[in-house]
Amino acid sequence: MSGVNITFHGAAGTVTGSCFEIEASGKTILVDCGMFQGTRSLEALNHEDLPFDPKKIDAVLLTHAHLDHSGRLPYLYACGCKAKTYCTAPSADIIKPLLQDAAKLQAADAERRNRRADRAGLPPFVPLYDDGDIATLHKNIRTAAYCEENRLDDDVSFRFWNARHIVGSASIEINIAGQRLLFSGDIGPGRAINCTASEIGGYDHVICESTYGDRDRKPVLVSERRETLARHVEEVISAGGNVMIPAFALERTQAILEDFDALFASKRLGPVNVFLDSPLAQKLTMAVMRYRDSGTDMLKRTNIRFIESVAESKKLNRMTGIVIIAGSGMCEGGRIRHHLIRNLPNRRSRLLFSGYQVAGTLGSVLRDGAERVRISGHDVIVKAEVASLSGYSNHADRSGLVEWIKDRTPISGSLFLVHGDPSALESFSEILGESPDLPAAIVPALGETWTLSPAEAATRKSAGRPDATSLTAARDWVSKLAALRAEVDQKILEQPTQEGREKMLAALRRALDSMA
Repeated sequence: MSGVNITFHGAAGTVTGSCFEIEASGKTILVDCGMFQGTRSLEALNHEDLPFDPKKIDAVLLTHAHLDHSGRLPYLYACGCKAKTYCTAPSADIIKPLLQDAAKLQAADAERRNRRADRAGLPPFVPLYDDGDIATLHKNIRTAAYCEENRLDDDVSFRFWNARHIVGSASIEINIAGQRLLFSGDIGPGRAINCTASEIGGYDHVICESTYGDRDRKPVLVSERRETLARHVEEVISAGGNVMIPAFALERTQAILEDFDALFASKRLGPVNVFLDSPLAQKLTMAVMRYRDSGTDMLKRTNIRFIESVAESKKLNRMTGIVIIAGSGMCEGGRIRHHLIRNLPNRRSRLLFSGYQVAGTLGSVLRDGAERVRISGHDVIVKAEVASLSGYSNHADRSGLVEWIKDRTPISGSLFLVHGDPSALESFSEILGESPDLPAAIVPALGETWTLSPAEAATRKSAGRPDATSLTAARDWVSKLAALRAEVDQKILEQPTQEGREKMLAALRRALDSMA
């Protein structure tokens, strides 16, 4: 059998943009086609031409519905892809509202940017895709159940394994060119349900996520998680402030709502008003509830309220003593941003993060203690307390990832580490290097191509993008410039006299002129 070539078009050196191209046996398979999220430099990659010919793709395999794995699928079809996309039935149900919301946000963002005076005469921003492209994608979706072997031809097959990350999430086994490959997707805590028709271990090559490869988390019981949430709410409400919870629309929002429902049912919390201010999360809540039975009926609880219109959302800004759950989870978009503008300057309010914050996002800046941020053109002073809620993560921690990999030994070829920030990838690689039964970990760079052979270490076929390191840095030049602007503003405002401010401005001008 000839070798297999794999190219890492995303989630290489970074947590987002998952996209892997596999070429062998006359087939080209794409695993995921996700959006890049984080710094402006990373997000700009979404608008570049696809680094492969979409018309030559024979099949697309989707690990799960999160946008960093699915977010560019409609763009793929807008660029001429004719292949079928295979995923689990829950993923097929969930990605439609997710992608429709993404298209709506792209259109609004493009319109806002194109109206800016400083963009006069520049080429207009254009959304990646529209509802028509999403409809084309859905015409080409085919669902597959866990554990079933699905043949693309006599020599190529794939199988979905339950990844326990979110509803419908899968690790994907691909059998091609006489080799057995495994793509982890995002791995959830706990051990997955095995497939009786296939052995779980014994792969030629494994491609494993590393989101939390640099840390272990203290186990948190659901009861402990709920008690912590209750204490936060009681403290803020008694002080006359508001609780803001930026939450991912899929899974995280549903878990938080279930916790509030349980706290109300047990009388641990009084009937505090909880507002879910995310139309997308409302749609996804209805979809997710079809696939799992949490034992709750939050829809019947009168003080858990779904906010539909923008006008209703704005009314929340005139209220105190409430809980607001809104997207996006990293504060990069959605209605949470106008709630932040209203509530961050209030020291009686509190911002509670419940999920991972990608470096360079507004969420990460706030989590790291920023005293001033810029949101949608507004300079906002941060006086509200910022805290994190533990126990909501749907990602395995470092020990869980190590356990997942060891459960899949022997690995006779190579182990690739992807979907992590540089520090997580480096730390996880070092930890795995202490296990004599594992092959040396490979951390591919963005754009690299590797050749895979049966039961042999992979060899690098071609180098990655020359700008890969700068693109995947935790802070790009845009975020550094924003931080510098905020610092300059603060220093100038701290000057007690007009003369002092003029002197500082003159010094800055001289420094700039010396660089010319």
